[in-house]
Amino acid sequence: MPNSNGTKLQERIIKEKCTRNKALKGNKTKCGKRLGEEEACREIDHELHIWTERERRKKMRSMFTNLYALLPHLPSKADKSTIVDEAVSYIRSLQQTLQHLEEQKLERIHRKDSSFLQHSSVSLSSVSLSSREAYMADQCKNQSPSTNSSTAVSIAHLPACFQTWTSPNVVLNIAGQDAHISICSLKKPKFLSAMFCLLEKHELEVVSLQFSSDCFRVMCMIHAHVSQPILATDQFPETLMIEDIYKEAVGEMILWLSS
Repeated sequence: MPNSNGTKLQERIIKEKCTRNKALKGNKTKCGKRLGEEEACREIDHELHIWTERERRKKMRSMFTNLYALLPHLPSKADKSTIVDEAVSYIRSLQQTLQHLEEQKLERIHRKDSSFLQHSSVSLSSVSLSSREAYMADQCKNQSPSTNSSTAVSIAHLPACFQTWTSPNVVLNIAGQDAHISICSLKKPKFLSAMFCLLEKHELEVVSLQFSSDCFRVMCMIHAHVSQPILATDQFPETLMIEDIYKEAVGEMILWLSS
């Protein structure tokens, strides 16, 4: 019996050693696989980094080539720092040129507007200068001494035809105490508010208004009427005083549109 028990104990020890050796061999195999996968990941990351850096440099070369093509007065062989410095200088010169052209544009607009405001020889669309002078002379001749003192000329004596002044953005048609103001300009914020304020400033009533706009411009037609009483004299007939009111209001509109 003792011998049989010893034999069984030795067999159990041998079995446990075999089991332990198999487990160790299995662990070594798993560790080897894990180490191989980590090494493969490191190689992939390294190759990806190399590819990304290569593409970045290629893109930078392409951008510098395009920038070099846009810049005048560069030598055939120019390094990157020279290209960047020349680009900065060229952009500044273009900004100065743009500012100068904008100033010239505003000066031209103001010259046209001033010629519109100082109108004394602008062509009339419906009434010639001679007929207008004849009308004024007839008005002064037919007025009685009592009316020449301080009373207004009756509306019935006002001309029933348009007198027209034009500018690039505004057309003014005057007929007696009424006028049509046609406006076409680029879109500006608070457009209608500004027009109403200017008309109210000169005591001009808005009889009707038509307005339309798109993404870039606005078009507006205003029918205005002189609301304040006009006192005429021999030197300043009512027609001339009404013209001055409308021309002053429209002149301020033009200045606002060009600002």
